[in-house]
Amino acid sequence: MSVVNSSVAPLPSVLSTPLKAVNSVKEAFSPMHNTQVATIEQALEAIRKGELVIVMDNEDRENEGDLIAAAEFATEERLAFMVRHSTGIVCVPIPEQRTMELRLPAMVDDNTEAHKCKFTITVDLREGNTTGVSAADRARTIRALADPSISHDAYNRPGHIFPLKAKEGGVIARAGHTEAAVDLARLAGCRPAGYICEINDDNGKMLRRADLHKFAAEHKLHLITISDMIRYRVCHETLLHPLNTSNFKAMETPFGSWKLFQYDALVCELEIDLLVLGSVEKASKVPVFIAAGEALSTTVDMQWAQKHIMSSSKLGVIIYMRKTANLIEVSGAFMGGQSIFGLAMQAVKQLDVQSVRLMTRTPYPFDTEGFGVCIDGTEEFPKCL
Repeated sequence: MSVVNSSVAPLPSVLSTPLKAVNSVKEAFSPMHNTQVATIEQALEAIRKGELVIVMDNEDRENEGDLIAAAEFATEERLAFMVRHSTGIVCVPIPEQRTMELRLPAMVDDNTEAHKCKFTITVDLREGNTTGVSAADRARTIRALADPSISHDAYNRPGHIFPLKAKEGGVIARAGHTEAAVDLARLAGCRPAGYICEINDDNGKMLRRADLHKFAAEHKLHLITISDMIRYRVCHETLLHPLNTSNFKAMETPFGSWKLFQYDALVCELEIDLLVLGSVEKASKVPVFIAAGEALSTTVDMQWAQKHIMSSSKLGVIIYMRKTANLIEVSGAFMGGQSIFGLAMQAVKQLDVQSVRLMTRTPYPFDTEGFGVCIDGTEEFPKCL
């Protein structure tokens, strides 16, 4: 996704994808139609029991599945299973605050890893461990990293466990397995720390989507996607801070007087300006146009959206999503786009509409269902614009 400081781009066109690719991705990651994927509730129940779950990301990112469980429940048996079916590199995602408590500096000063995974120096728990590399030793170290009562001086450095510093804001702020592990543990009511490992086959090749489904069925493990985790958080958590819901600002335009509501995201630096025309409360098929960018610019698309809303229904919503560049950089266009769209839908939900109709230049590259707002179709811009 390319964000230009001097313009506002409609979200779908910024994330433009060939239609054939759009349809294949939607089929693979649709929360409504993929019956092989477990629900987030099922995964959370498994996490509470200390069980392993499989979390899959998108093909435009790492395109892999990780075994994930809550760190506080790590056992020798589960570590042995994890190592047997993975790369053997076991990582422990923890919040930034925990890395500070444990005095864990970054592994390198200049992080050139493709997705900027924040590895810290490696550790082993001293007490009770031998070499630190056995399944039993690694399980003890993992449990200790999740235990706030165990301090920094309880570890040898370097070691055989790889702590990872999770980004504040979880999968909304960075759609990675690191953040997914911490989010799952937190949402399950466990200490916010997980242990993860990338799944591969007997020849050392990473398992992709089709093989991950087979692996999950064979070992009776729940498989979920980070896309569905984003949707779950959008629907179940308050992710926005309203700046002026009681005293909205009036914005005069050539296409009518609009009410301006403003929000800050609580989970990332994103800012939202919500322009509302007319009384949309309890209304159905409310036209909604989403733009991603850094400034309120009068682009052709913006003017068309305002003119169309004013002339056709005299009610509608235009959403400006600002400071989106970093989110797209760390999550990728497909996953970052879902976070942006989800935050936009949470803002729309505050208007208490019955349903919305999305106005777009090109088809959305992801399924727009499951974000807490009823989507009653889309309307593409005229091809001549």
